[in-house]
Order: sequence, then structure tokens, then C-alpha cells
Amino acid sequence: MRPSLKDLFNSDAKVIYLSRFQLQKVEWSKTTQVNTYVYRFNALNSSSYFFKMPIIIQSDGLPWKVGNLYLLWQLDTPSLSNMKTLSARAIHLKYFLQYLEHTNQHFLDLPTQYQQRVPRKFRAFLQTVIEQHDFNAEYINNILSSIAHFYNYIQYQSLVSPSDIENKPFRERKVSIPIHNNAGLSRNISVITNDLKLKSSRKPIPSLGKLRDGGSLRPLSTQEQEIIFKAFDEDCTSIELELMMRIALGTGARQQSVCTLSIACITSALNYLEQRPESDHAVINTGYRYKTDSKGGRLNRLIFPRNLIYRLATYIDCERAENRRKSINSFYAGTEDNYIFLTRTGNPYLTAERELIDRNNPKPIWNTGAPVMVPKNGQALRNELNRFIDKVQKFEPNFKDFSFHDLRATYGMNIVRNLRAKGYPDSKIFDHVRQRLNHRSLTTTESYLKFDSEIESFNDIQNTFGITFAGDSDNV
Repeated sequence: MRPSLKDLFNSDAKVIYLSRFQLQKVEWSKTTQVNTYVYRFNALNSSSYFFKMPIIIQSDGLPWKVGNLYLLWQLDTPSLSNMKTLSARAIHLKYFLQYLEHTNQHFLDLPTQYQQRVPRKFRAFLQTVIEQHDFNAEYINNILSSIAHFYNYIQYQSLVSPSDIENKPFRERKVSIPIHNNAGLSRNISVITNDLKLKSSRKPIPSLGKLRDGGSLRPLSTQEQEIIFKAFDEDCTSIELELMMRIALGTGARQQSVCTLSIACITSALNYLEQRPESDHAVINTGYRYKTDSKGGRLNRLIFPRNLIYRLATYIDCERAENRRKSINSFYAGTEDNYIFLTRTGNPYLTAERELIDRNNPKPIWNTGAPVMVPKNGQALRNELNRFIDKVQKFEPNFKDFSFHDLRATYGMNIVRNLRAKGYPDSKIFDHVRQRLNHRSLTTTESYLKFDSEIESFNDIQNTFGITFAGDSDNV
């Protein structure tokens, strides 16, 4: 069994999370006694609360001073997209701290000999980790990118003395990379990177039967989809999971979009359809300008069939959903700002970016008495999906496991197969798949169109070898 990265270090360094954190300043004042002062904390005028603030703890139980100062400074930077980004950087720095403690080194160990500088030695260690333990090189490079960002930032903000960092921790270099615009046209841009990045890093090629679309995805077959809908009819799962899966299969929405859909989105879509009886679908926009989250905050258009909007509207009005919105944990309470889907405890399956903002400026119509928020990351959805799969496998033992994200790939392949069955040319199918799934990369869309042919070619080759070997054995 492959070890986790933290298991490779003799270190107890860790990351803990503060449920609610606010930047404050310390004000000192002199007392009547000689050389005696008192202090108090005052919140900064523009400071909001940050939820699930990561803190790096050393093996001795004390906070890692420079690492946590780096994290604090990040809270005011425009480049910080959300707390998930900060949490990822904290975890990456924690690995670096574990390496420092394990090897009894300091992050400012930067001798004249370049290869002996601690960031270069950490890079060499991670290179060995990839070779010996088959770790994902792309993830290892993300760690090294965070380390480079850490060193650049502590120098820029003067968190260390210039005399302590006379020798550069790494070398910068200029590279040209291709990018694609929304029309699919490519151009090269120059960016500054560093030599910590491992040259062996490549996006892994998905195994046969899988697509690479924000991960390695397995489209479900027609037979598997039929089994799923049969299981829905037999009440093998909650109505919440059933509807979330129907959304993913019917629109190609990612998990963060499905879980953060608001009641207002469905109400608006329902009003649109009632005013246009000739229309068989409604569009719900997601992204940074809208209530529903999307990958990276990018604008995305989800096309909902009319019957799916009706199903969701019926669920929203049912007693079960209303009771969940009345829970003490439900921040948005009975308003249309609330999530469509809440767990039985009244929590969202995944916390929306808008709630992180709204918690700092709550409206009276919301549940201002809700407990301090603990951001949700979709684990409740994954748990429900696993229980559903276990139930299905009891009457269909050959039914394979799948992830919620696999439903997105299933939606894409359903489009390809249905349009091909109707005689559409691949050029039209390509455009349709790319728009529905909001792909930036043309290669990603092409993989959907090639998927079935690659499977067929592989099976043909396997059958050919099987016939050849069978014939040889007859002649022995």
C-alpha cells in the first residue's frame, strides 16, 4: 500500500483550523505603574471574518512563526481566490516544515553551493518520492510552487532580513506557454517560473475507459444508467441524492454547482418556463457573478430540461425540504437565498462562496442565530453516494463503483452517442459538447468524440490476439 506523503517524515507538524478568524491590531497603553503597559485587540475597519483559517503547528506544539505570518499576509492579497487556496498552501508548507524537522534543517539554510540550498534539497527529495512511491507529479509540483511563492513573498514583505537570504533559494526562468481563448484559438504568452518545478511532471494519461476532464472520469454505460434509474424507482437512496444525480446527468453540472444551487435559481427558471410554454428548457447561470458556484468561478450556462425544473420545484415545496430549512443550522432559513439541498441537520452539502461573504453581513431575514459555520466540502454527498452504490451492488453484484464527477462525463458521452445516432457530423457534435460542458481545452472535447472508437479499437485488437493464440494452441 502506497504511503501518504506525511508518513515519509519523522515529524508531528500539522495544520489546524480556526472555525472563525478576524484580523485585529494590538493597541498598547501605558499604566500608572512604571514600565507597565496593557494591551487590547481592535478589529481592523475593513476586516471580515474568515472561516476555517489554517494554522501551521510545529512538532513542539508551537505555531510556525514565519509560515503563519505568510498565511496571514495572504488574507489581504487579491490573488487569493478563496480559503481553499489558502488551506492548500498551508498543507504544502506543512510538508516543507515536516521535511525541515525530519532533516534538522532551517528554511534559511541557503549556502553558497546551489544544490545544497534547502529548497533544492527538498525538490530532490520529492523527485525521489515520485520515483519510489509513484506519487502524482502534478501534485508534487503544486507543493513546490507553494514553496517558491512562500520564499518570494517573505522577501517581498520583509518577513526576513535581507542579510538572512543573500543566496537565492532558487533560480527564476522565463518560459513560453500556449493558451486557448474561448474561440479555441491558441497563442503563446511569456511567464516567469522557477527551476524547482520537476521536468518529469505531465498530466497523467487516463487509463482505457476513462476521460480526462478535471480529473480521470469514467462515463457510465447505458446499462449502468438503467440500473441507477431502476434503483431510484425502488427508493434505494434519499430524494436529495436522486435529484442531485439527475441534475448532473441532465446538465453536466459539477458537484460544486449542484450543491450550491439556490431556491431562487429554480424559481426564476420556473417563471421563465411558465411564460414560454413552447420552450423545453431553461438556462441557469453559474460563476462568480451568480449565486451558484462553478469551477474557478468561471461563467457557465447549465441547460435544465423542463421536467427537471418541475421535479426540483416540487421538492422545494415539500414538507421534508421545508423542515430542513427550519433547522437551527440553516443560515438562509426560509428565504429563496437558501440552498435547494440541505442535509437532515440543515447544513449545506457544500458551502457556497456567497455564504462566506453573507455570514459577515447577515440580513435580518436570515437565521442570524445559526451556529458558527464549519465550511462543508461535499463529504456528506460522497458518503450518501457510497451508501447508494452499496445498496445497488446487493442486487447487481457486477455494478461498478463510480464518483459523482463521473456523471458529468456520462452526460457528455450521452450527447455524443445520441447525436451520432441521429446522423450529426462530428464537427457539430464537437461544438455542442464543448458548449454544454464549458471546456477551455479543445483536446478535452476531442477526447469525448474519440472515446468509443478507442474502446472499440482496443477490443478488436484483444479479440484478434485471442483468435491468434487460440489458433496456435490448436496446432500444438
